Amino acid sequence: MIVFKTTKRANPKNGSKAFYAEQVRLGQITLNDLAEEMAQESTVTRHDILAVLSSLQQHVINHLQQGKSVRLGDLGSFHVRITSKPSEKEEEVSADNVKGLRVHFRRSAIMMDKMRLTNPQITFANVKTLLTGQNQQTASQDAGDANP
Repeated sequence: MIVFKTTKRANPKNGSKAFYAEQVRLGQITLNDLAEEMAQESTVTRHDILAVLSSLQQHVINHLQQGKSVRLGDLGSFHVRITSKPSEKEEEVSADNVKGLRVHFRRSAIMMDKMRLTNPQITFANVKTLLTGQNQQTASQDAGDANP
């Protein structure tokens, strides 16, 4: 379930105040938490899973540092983008123009499909509604779809 709160802020199109749904994060799952969950579903120990995931982290970082993109199956891929200062002439551009690096994640088509609002596994609840005990809704119900 994705929980949201109502927030009043300026509409970026015209500056008028309007209400928006803003996600409320329900905690953070760590690598250790994931390893524990995975260990409970397999014959592999949490420590073995942690060792593999730690190695994965380091290899992803190493490959990104080498200028490669790294695809992690159905999750998506990571790649590096450069931010730089402009130069008037092409021949003036050098490594000195580079101001910083940003790591970007691009979700896969499968991830996009799993995170669509039409996915019945995705439900929403207003934090106020949860506190008063009312029912949650799927995104398709919020949009007026008759299918639960």
